[in-house]
Amino acid sequence: MTNQLYAETRPWRRGIVDTLLRAVADDEISGVILGPPDLRWPYHPYDGGADVILSTRAERDALKERHRAWLSRHSSEL
Repeated sequence: MTNQLYAETRPWRRGIVDTLLRAVADDEISGVILGPPDLRWPYHPYDGGADVILSTRAERDALKERHRAWLSRHSSEL
């Protein structure tokens, strides 16, 4: 297996990462990390969900509350 790194900056517009996210969801590619240019919140999608890395617990809790419907129904929320 070969490790590769690719970075690109694109102006945001609706749907710009849809094809990439579909490929991740279909387990065609992996190791994808998205985020804003300052990388203040890296987003790591994978075929079973995604992780968001935030700077503070308050940011984490606010994101969790805004997207509660996206959380797993398992008691661990994983």
